[in-house]
Amino acid sequence: MLRRLTIEEYGLIPKAEIGFAEGSTIFTGETGSGKTMVLGAIAFVLGERASADAVRRGASRAVVTLEFEPDAALRARMAEGGFDLDADEDATIAREITSAGKSSVRLNGRAATAGYIRELAGDIVDIVGQHEAQRLLSPSYHVELLDRFAGAPALEARERVAQIYGERNALAERLKGLDRDERRAQEQYAFAKFALEEIEGAQVETGEDERLTQRRRVLDNVEKLAAALRTAHDSLAGEENSAADALGAASGALAQVADIADQFAQMSQSAGALQSEVNELATRLSRELDEMEFDPAELESINARLEVLDTLKRKHGGTLEAVLASAAEFRETVSLYGDSGERRTQLQRELAGATTRLEEAAAQLSRLRHGAADKLRKAIEAELKELALPSARFGVRFDALPQIGANGGEDVEFTFAANKGEAERPLVKVASGGELSRVLLALIVSLAGVRGRTALVFDEIDAGIGGATATAVGARLGRLAHDGQVVCVTHLAQIASYADAQYVLEKRESKSATSIALREITNEAERTTELARMLSGESHEAALQHARTLLQQTRERRAATA
Repeated sequence: MLRRLTIEEYGLIPKAEIGFAEGSTIFTGETGSGKTMVLGAIAFVLGERASADAVRRGASRAVVTLEFEPDAALRARMAEGGFDLDADEDATIAREITSAGKSSVRLNGRAATAGYIRELAGDIVDIVGQHEAQRLLSPSYHVELLDRFAGAPALEARERVAQIYGERNALAERLKGLDRDERRAQEQYAFAKFALEEIEGAQVETGEDERLTQRRRVLDNVEKLAAALRTAHDSLAGEENSAADALGAASGALAQVADIADQFAQMSQSAGALQSEVNELATRLSRELDEMEFDPAELESINARLEVLDTLKRKHGGTLEAVLASAAEFRETVSLYGDSGERRTQLQRELAGATTRLEEAAAQLSRLRHGAADKLRKAIEAELKELALPSARFGVRFDALPQIGANGGEDVEFTFAANKGEAERPLVKVASGGELSRVLLALIVSLAGVRGRTALVFDEIDAGIGGATATAVGARLGRLAHDGQVVCVTHLAQIASYADAQYVLEKRESKSATSIALREITNEAERTTELARMLSGESHEAALQHARTLLQQTRERRAATA
């Protein structure tokens, strides 16, 4: 429920504060007084796109603040987005736009985005304006209204149709792509199969090329290595002047004086340890020397193997790691395209299944729509009788589509006949402006039972009507306000007479600027005067008496339907 709207420097309104009634809040004023600017401010604060033109001339910024009482579902939704409230706290949206066109918005005191506010807007208000009436002329909007009237089962069924339709299209596209790319796929498969067989046949091991390269270097330098090993061995443990003998002699000499001082004993031990290490190293050198043989067959085998590995590396990334990674990719490609026939068969089965599911879901949606259509027809015709169209007939026509689409298997179009004896024809072809406004109101009232308890905001729902019809429309809006909150801009006294709160917009012009002021009507005399102006353009006694009579009749009607 809307609580309060505060407007600062928006459009032609320098400052205004509006308190909404729980029933109906009506805005009136002379033609051109800017009544719809208030509704523009509501749309702006609820996230509608705006430009710097929204800022009043000469001001640096415009700010619109809306306070409202959210229901439990909306409270939970805001809490999920990080905009939680205390249990008894009202919600607040404050949106600002600067003269440079920079916009910002805060929800419950926290920074938000206009896009997020637009997502919430449908749970706060339902704005019904001239644009809504024009949408009624589009059959594509009719199916949306019918599904909304049918309620959650139809909306869920339509969502299911759209989901299966998307899945079916994706399967069909995959199957088409499989057929379209068959030749390229076969080429990829053949290459991957050949390359994989080549790599797997080579039995590549990580680091193998480095080990073989090192072994080849040894074989290429076997004579040089043998000479170096022999010299090193003889120096360490040869028969003459070897390091081992020298260290042994040093250790023995020091052992003879070890009892004189501890350090000589330690030196003797160190020399002995060095002699042991030298002997161990000499043994290793001897083993290496024994194994140091030149084998031409081994060298030839190593060169051949390295040539195979180098060829693979040139083809597949420069390293054996890259070769093995390529093998994994080729293996996946072979697996993917090797069973293309089986995959095609599987896709065809899945596509057939999706088509069957789509047909079943569309048939269920169609049954729900046909059931709702008859109920909607009766509800609309009952409403039209109360809106001064006693003989009007309303219908819903279904035309089967050649193929099921995301919205189902049929087109939906509303038909209408205003008078007895006339054939029902498409609404777009037969409804006048006044009739269209009443059909729209009838639809809104009929949908009120299935929509959430959001405020209904009407912008010129009275277009093209007057007289007894205006009285009927006013009465229906009054009953609608009895069950929920209604906000309405009107130029008809018959509608304004049902106001629980009424604001008059007045245009004020000075030499330098034009502005709009809002004035709340707070007593019977002011209200009578405003209704008299709306009835005759003047406030003479006859007009005032007419206004008093209208107010009295309105009170009696409201009392009778309370």
